[in-house]
Amino acid sequence: MSSLSPKTLPIVAIVGQPNAGKSTLLNKISGNRLAVTSPVPGTTRDRQYADTSWNGVNFTLVDTAGLSLDASEGLERSVNEQIQTALDQADTIIFLVDGRLNRASVDQPVLRKFRKIPKPVLLAVNKLESISQREEKLAEFRSLGIKPIFPVSALNGSGIGDMLDYLADTLRPLAAATDKERIDRQLEGEKISVAIVGKPNVGKSSIFNRILEEERVVVSPVPGTTRTAIDSEMEAGGQKYTFIDTAGLKKKEYRQQQPDIYAGFQTFKSIRRSDVCLFVIDASEPITKQDQRVAAEIFSQEKGCIILATKIDLYPDDRGKLQDYISLHFPFLWMCPVFFVSGKTGESLDEAVAGIKPIFARRQKKVDNQTLSEFLNRLLKKNPPKLLRDQKKPKVFSLHQTGVNPPHFELLVNHPAAISQQFRKFAENSIIKNLDFWGTPIVLRLRGKDKA
Repeated sequence: MSSLSPKTLPIVAIVGQPNAGKSTLLNKISGNRLAVTSPVPGTTRDRQYADTSWNGVNFTLVDTAGLSLDASEGLERSVNEQIQTALDQADTIIFLVDGRLNRASVDQPVLRKFRKIPKPVLLAVNKLESISQREEKLAEFRSLGIKPIFPVSALNGSGIGDMLDYLADTLRPLAAATDKERIDRQLEGEKISVAIVGKPNVGKSSIFNRILEEERVVVSPVPGTTRTAIDSEMEAGGQKYTFIDTAGLKKKEYRQQQPDIYAGFQTFKSIRRSDVCLFVIDASEPITKQDQRVAAEIFSQEKGCIILATKIDLYPDDRGKLQDYISLHFPFLWMCPVFFVSGKTGESLDEAVAGIKPIFARRQKKVDNQTLSEFLNRLLKKNPPKLLRDQKKPKVFSLHQTGVNPPHFELLVNHPAAISQQFRKFAENSIIKNLDFWGTPIVLRLRGKDKA
């Protein structure tokens, strides 16, 4: 991942009815088996995301749940909710249909909605592995009135290149604008983007209002009140901040309601846009899998993080025990500070906000080669890499920093497969501890000497 990548890539949503092959298409384009695929309709129940690139244009693919037309939910309601989610979030939409079926399989309410979407929409006719069937099927599906149309096979990849060429040309101006926005931010003195994230009803909006010292967000004890991300600018100590209040990530359910899927989508985008996340947990309740999902998303996106244990005014027990409890459940965020705060009284919020800027500064920090060389010598003297079975003797030659935000490092070795995961993790943790990268994950890559 380049440190020059935009914080939010253009988004392409793959939308269609169940079992049209959306997950298979995402896996084929991204080159990774990220989405679960199955012949059973409706396998995908949550959004799956994959960053990819084509012809120099970076974008994010989103595999959506199938268009559900369950009569028990109401035909028009289901259609409107699904398509509204794609409409609000995506920059371009791939409407995927099953080419083994006929045009009558495409529901007319769905078709009418897609014809009216004021965003680029392309029609991809999937499962056309047989070249002899393509023209006949394309002629049938052209009558749907959605252009352009591409025959593809998510299974073997045929036709996908032409579709991606069109997507890249369509997204190129947006990607360029995103790059310009990033450059403008750097020139004007970097506003720090801060996302306030956590599961529903942990007090995010109360904290948001306390920080901004005004009621900009509806606060309610009903879980899930906040549905969209809201940006607010503020300045403190000469530093400009953009605070992003987000809807919470809800527990995975058999059939998530569309507003909850929309909220999860917003949370994902908010984390992507941020430099530092304020990760809010409820100190008055046990930590749940929902909390761990949010934490995992922050870590996987390599964002700086401050953990806010809120509602501390309701928690009677010893805070030292609570600190240990939090560390036990979020071991991969061991480098992140924890503040015990109250959105009601404002306790410790000033200290937490003051901790954002140092973390952001560490994410921009560059360490000179001499310091890295001296650090590596001490590291190898203390704990050299162990010999793995059936591998060459491990040798480490040098350590260099290759990027920032988050900090990227490259370890030059004789053979990457000879370096154990334990040594790599030890090196990562030692860099954070000894070179002062507290509050942010780092990226450590191994490079074989023959590729240097």
